[in-house]
Amino acid sequence: MRLQLQDCQNNQTAEKLRRFLCRSLGGLFLTMCVCAVIEIRLPHSQAQDLSVPGADASQTVIDIRIRGNETIPESVILQKIQIQPRRVFTERMLLEDHRSLMGTRWFFSVSVDFEDTPEGKVLFFTVHERPIVQSVTFIGNDHVKTKMLEAWTGLKSGSPFDHVANADAVSRIEQEYKEKGYYFVKVVLEKGANPSDRQVVFRINEGPKVRVQHRTFEGNRFWGAGDLRKNLASKEALLGFFGGFYHPETLPQDVEALKQFYHNVGFFDVEVDVQPRFSPDKSDVNLHFTIKEGTRYRIRSIRYQGNQVIPTQQLQQDTQLREGQDFNSVPMAKDVRKMLKQYGELGHYFASVVPSPHFTETTGIVDIVYEIDEDRPRYIRNIDVAYDGDYPHTKQTVVWDRMQVFPGDLANPDLIRRSRSRLGGSGLFEPNIMFDVVPVEPENSSFASRSRTYRAQSPDEYDTEAWTNEFAEFTRQAARLSTIGSYPWLPEESADSSKGTSPEGNQQPTKSKLNNAIDSKPIPPSISPTAANEAPRQWSYATVSSSAIDQRTMGGHSRLFASNPAASKEITKPSADSSAWDSHGTAINQSASKPPVESLVTGFRSVHPGDVFQAESSEFLTSNLPNTNSPIIRAQSPDAGYGSPYYDPAPGPRDSVLEGSPYRNQFQAMPPGWVDINVRATEGRTGRLMFGAGVNSDAGLVGSFVWDESNFDLFRPPQTFADIIEGRAWRGGGQRFRLEAAPGNQVSRYTLSWTDPYFMYSDYSLTLSGFYFNRFYPDWQEDRLGGRIGLGRQLTPEWSVNAALRLEDVELKHPASPTPAVVAKEIGHNFLSTIRTSVTHDTRDMSIMPGEGHYGDLAWEQAFNDYNYSRVEGEFRQYYTLHSRPDGSGRHVLTLAGLLGWSDRDTPVFERYFAGGFQSFRGFSYRGVTPRSNGVATGGTFQMLGTVEYRIPVTADDMINFVAFTDFGSVEEEVTLNNFRASAGLGLRVVVPAMGPVPLAFDFAFPIASQDYDDQRIFSFYVGVNR
Repeated sequence: MRLQLQDCQNNQTAEKLRRFLCRSLGGLFLTMCVCAVIEIRLPHSQAQDLSVPGADASQTVIDIRIRGNETIPESVILQKIQIQPRRVFTERMLLEDHRSLMGTRWFFSVSVDFEDTPEGKVLFFTVHERPIVQSVTFIGNDHVKTKMLEAWTGLKSGSPFDHVANADAVSRIEQEYKEKGYYFVKVVLEKGANPSDRQVVFRINEGPKVRVQHRTFEGNRFWGAGDLRKNLASKEALLGFFGGFYHPETLPQDVEALKQFYHNVGFFDVEVDVQPRFSPDKSDVNLHFTIKEGTRYRIRSIRYQGNQVIPTQQLQQDTQLREGQDFNSVPMAKDVRKMLKQYGELGHYFASVVPSPHFTETTGIVDIVYEIDEDRPRYIRNIDVAYDGDYPHTKQTVVWDRMQVFPGDLANPDLIRRSRSRLGGSGLFEPNIMFDVVPVEPENSSFASRSRTYRAQSPDEYDTEAWTNEFAEFTRQAARLSTIGSYPWLPEESADSSKGTSPEGNQQPTKSKLNNAIDSKPIPPSISPTAANEAPRQWSYATVSSSAIDQRTMGGHSRLFASNPAASKEITKPSADSSAWDSHGTAINQSASKPPVESLVTGFRSVHPGDVFQAESSEFLTSNLPNTNSPIIRAQSPDAGYGSPYYDPAPGPRDSVLEGSPYRNQFQAMPPGWVDINVRATEGRTGRLMFGAGVNSDAGLVGSFVWDESNFDLFRPPQTFADIIEGRAWRGGGQRFRLEAAPGNQVSRYTLSWTDPYFMYSDYSLTLSGFYFNRFYPDWQEDRLGGRIGLGRQLTPEWSVNAALRLEDVELKHPASPTPAVVAKEIGHNFLSTIRTSVTHDTRDMSIMPGEGHYGDLAWEQAFNDYNYSRVEGEFRQYYTLHSRPDGSGRHVLTLAGLLGWSDRDTPVFERYFAGGFQSFRGFSYRGVTPRSNGVATGGTFQMLGTVEYRIPVTADDMINFVAFTDFGSVEEEVTLNNFRASAGLGLRVVVPAMGPVPLAFDFAFPIASQDYDDQRIFSFYVGVNR
């Protein structure tokens, strides 16, 4: 007892001593910090003036004088001083005048002192002037204006003189000249290099402007010169006079790019050298590349390491790169994407597949080892949204609507990538969208935080029912775990499973018990009534409760939305303490017009006999693959063990939930983890005012005026004047509003439309439009005035359905004579009302000039009211890539297309089928393929058209393509092909980036089979320009 008391007293004494030392040291530290701050805020040149000899706290002077000024007049200096003679001034005013003089940067130093005279005190400012530039002269600048040189150097008369800065200006001038193509420029500083100078004179010898005229290659047998040129950063001058400046710093990049280009197809020993060859007058240069290709490596074996969740046999199915083939990174990248897709479907978001080439002792032979880190299955917890900018107006639901994944879903990388592509392709945001997937450790998940009492440190503390219910809650939040097969880490139900116990005697949970618990236990409320009235900035499972959300089932998912009105308001930037943005935010570039040339094998850990290849990165680069939507092949997860994902490290945060559990042996496959998706975007310029023009052989010349707003909000009218000034009125809902006027000499079209792609926060789209259409046909003039209501839904990435109601007033006038009866009865105004439904299946790799996949559309339309007829139409297009270069470019594409349509005999003439023109039947004029009556085109009720087209690239960059085609089919009054037509021809497709993604089309077609009354046209074209 006495010992304990003595210990207690000693502890109290130690505590008092500790507090005294802390206070003393803390006060001393604070005093030192204050002194340091004062010293920092008042440098020596200023702090010394706080105590001026002869200065009182408040006094007057009879005069103020300047000493030491040589070039700056005293009157100019006095204008910077606020103290006036014979007026009271303070020490603070004196300090401010000192700062004012130093702030002019005219002086190296300024000192202050007082002198007593019989009349009173005189205040003296003694200055040490900086030298001033008296003049700046440039000699020999024949092709660059003096004003531009002054802007490059920052030198002008009256600026501070600095001989070091003058010397630096020489290299700056030379660098700017070289950027303009004057590679041999020389600049000499004739005056201004000595501290005593006050004039600066540059003498410039510009030399010739050097342009690259040719890029030639020697020793290339595998790749053609055109294929190699497209990888070079050095460009040739257009027509020998425009662009193509010579920049020698790009030559090492060109050499490396060519090496990587060869590495991608297995030429690992390639050697590349470049020599610039100048013309006698140095104005032209030829870049000559010498290439030693070496041996192309062949694959001896392919092995898989680290995979246990997915068996090797499943990974090997339908692989494109196989043993015995030449190495090629393009099919290997496709195989890696396929493997990652399999892991992604299981929720292994951070799984990685790193191909490692192991070079053998035999030259030209390589083994490929896929090193796999499977990670663990993960589920999405939160989807956080934040917008940058001064006045963000976009609702957070605009981002959520475009997500392909939802809280509680498996973290499927493919769906997350599609979500990111949707956001990037929506045009609502700037390209640098931050789309960060952040792992959440198990101890931070709701399962871990809510189950601390069930960690079974002893058999008596463990409650099996509570553990089962808690884990059921965890799996219930992961909505995809609703099937028995989704729990690979739990044992199967056996005949005596009810009697199974843990080593400590507790009953083991099984899959069926978990499923029963999930079906029977509701989700507990997790939002208080107060919190429900606040606008959440994240879409998460934690905000889901029966009192705060509505559930709408869409496409097999339960989409969750806050029911309070505030939840749909826009959100502002995240607070400064939001560490997720600072530590995990990474910019996503959506623009990928031409990806940089990178090696697809840079990230390999290659092993040579006797040495180890040190890779620069573990990332597997796929930026130059033709499919820009390919997933990123990730590096190894930072929290995963090396090699097998079942590597059992020391107990840590990753499995703290399961530490001490009597069933730990049943969890060898790692429990699931959580991820948060952080989206941070800057609102883009969604309003566009476009002017354009187009001309084609079917519609003639057509102008275009378009006002388009892609972030429109019909339900947000301005409530205050600030809403208009700050751009919030009618904006922020992700809807699209479009006003278009397209007058032309043959066709005029005026349209007003509004579309909500996610109507009422669902997967349904709603479109309302009104239009006026006028067309001068050869046999009559047609005016249409009407509206359309469309409803659609994207069922899957490939399947979509649409329905539309169309109401029109169609007026036919000025018919040709003689007028057939089928036309005469429609002269005047006609009211047309139809309803149309369609289903579409689209697997094309791209919508413009696709190379693989197909497009199919099946539609049914029924007219009612004044007209009563039915129509069935089907369209199908299939694309095959028959050949491509080893890098995937230069695709030879075969297209098979068919169009089939049937309509009732009661169909009015203005709704019948006509064919002809560049979009339907080349070799015939627009609407030139049709039944006729007395020479007047009357249309048909049945059409069947087909096309076979073969497209071949002409240039290495695929910007010019050659096509050979044949069109065939007919338009008939009955279901027959009695009047069969066919044509064959050749054409060009020219892609001009400045004119948009749609290529210019020029086709020459010659009818092979035709009818005497058909209108033929040999040449058809399409050209369009938009700005």
